[in-house]
Amino acid sequence: MDSNRLRYFAVVGETGSVRKAAELLRLSPAALSKSIKLLEFELGTKLLVPSGRGIMLTDEGRELLAKSRPLLDSLEQLSSSFRQKKELVINRPFRLASFEVFTTHFLRKILALVDDDREMILRELIPGEMERALLANEVDYAITYIPIPSAGIDHIRVTAISMGIFASKEFVKSHHKLPFNEWPFVIPIQPIVGAPNKVQGLDGWPDDRLPRKVPFKATMLESALEICRQGLAAAYVPSFVVKLHNEIVEPRFRLEEMNSPRGLGSEKQEVYLVKRKSTAEDPTFRKLARALRENCF
Repeated sequence: MDSNRLRYFAVVGETGSVRKAAELLRLSPAALSKSIKLLEFELGTKLLVPSGRGIMLTDEGRELLAKSRPLLDSLEQLSSSFRQKKELVINRPFRLASFEVFTTHFLRKILALVDDDREMILRELIPGEMERALLANEVDYAITYIPIPSAGIDHIRVTAISMGIFASKEFVKSHHKLPFNEWPFVIPIQPIVGAPNKVQGLDGWPDDRLPRKVPFKATMLESALEICRQGLAAAYVPSFVVKLHNEIVEPRFRLEEMNSPRGLGSEKQEVYLVKRKSTAEDPTFRKLARALRENCF
């Protein structure tokens, strides 16, 4: 049964006039009469009969009117609830999770994607935690280069970034001729659990194949970069992070790349945008993907 025809019939029945109902519905009387006749044909019964200059409901028409109004009200409530949900999605805060590689110096690129009048919620979470936040509907997107497989989660590759060992100019001068096992590193504190490639550290270093000398551990990337700026250690970080870092610090604090040791293997990390499988790739998702491709190199 066509819900529009049922709604038209209800208006006719409640006004007692095809002409008045047509005015309210902004239809021609002929079009409205045709719709009612189609409904009668569909139901196999007469709903209206002429009465003087107006119309009168048949017994079947009165029964249909009594039963149709609650149904039409329910359909309107259902439609209204989905319209409200759509408005909430449009006006909902921009909710993103990632770790400091993508929330420190790259944050200014992300902020450029957010409308001035839109609230932003940024959660700094390590891999594994960000997948759980997505499943709990606490965030809508996440950025990572260490995907943790999770049911209900999509990891969509958007680009690949170059990694490197970076340190201060003085550190590079004093350590480049020393054996690799004598290079002091600053590394992230947070351990990674569940990575499919056996990576255990947030910087993605293959510690199982190439152990490092680690006198410094830091929770915050900015703290690690400060240790590097002071010439105390080197760090394994994405090249784009150092490029953005060097754009905003004084020349004496800029970091330089060191030659990588043998056995490090690939110095590329795949970057993934992460979302719930049930979430469509909307314009915000596509803007994030484009920003990552254009700036993470």
